[in-house]
Amino acid sequence: MPDTAADYVDRYLRLQVWKNKTSTTNLAVRNYLQAGSNTQSNNAQAKLSELKRALPKLTGKALTPIFEVEEEKYVLTSLQRVFEGKGALNEIQDVLYLAMLCGMVSEATLSTFADANMGLDCNGFVANYWGMGRPTVEKPQPDYATGIKPRMIWGLAPTLQRKSAGEIQVDDAAVFFEDVMNNDPNIMAQLRDGKYDPSTGSQAFHIGVVSAVTAIAGTDLVDLNIAESSGGANATSGGNGVRVRKFGQVKATVSKGLVWVPDGQNRIYFTGKQGDVSPYLPNFLCG
Repeated sequence: MPDTAADYVDRYLRLQVWKNKTSTTNLAVRNYLQAGSNTQSNNAQAKLSELKRALPKLTGKALTPIFEVEEEKYVLTSLQRVFEGKGALNEIQDVLYLAMLCGMVSEATLSTFADANMGLDCNGFVANYWGMGRPTVEKPQPDYATGIKPRMIWGLAPTLQRKSAGEIQVDDAAVFFEDVMNNDPNIMAQLRDGKYDPSTGSQAFHIGVVSAVTAIAGTDLVDLNIAESSGGANATSGGNGVRVRKFGQVKATVSKGLVWVPDGQNRIYFTGKQGDVSPYLPNFLCG
């Protein structure tokens, strides 16, 4: 059965990784990581640099965009993605294995290493679940490999921006906006002195995936769950990253032909993906 967005959260929280060359263990990738934003990012960049220094010593060769370890090919951009909050499940598995071979991590330190240096940001989660941006040996620099902003995801398929509560579907992107001008999220706020000016439009600041939705017949309510990676709140995993947020029954409002639900003072709008949702899966699955 295909993954749901809630299943995908669970895959990050129960990711199976090598603890040595012959056996595996489950590991939680549970924290939020956004490049350049906090201590987690600083830790991650330091470990990326350490790994890039260690790999040539392991292989005896200079590190190239596509490199080989133990007759397996790896993509350098994938290493970078893991330490920038964009890592797909298989990329994290690969990085932890390489770090183990380089002596940077051991069975005893796997969990603390992941908690201190790894994680996922909101658009990394959505892009990986939708199947966008992961490098391969055949295509090492695909579109969106270094990330895709919530605003860009919102604008990918304007005809799929949801217009009524009944149109909202499982696997839609849930795009969070603040300061929506004239009830129109398509008016984008302009940057002034490095900050968004709310007098010029709205900012799309966060994104998740609809994991469950039911429009309540005869009402303007929808029962809504959103899978996401959010640094703003603790998850049941004990981390502050991937989780499923249960909104319960919330009011759906249609303004300027688009439907939205509230999240405090902010609004959540919804858009579908053009083409199939095709989640990036691990190299090997947890039991």
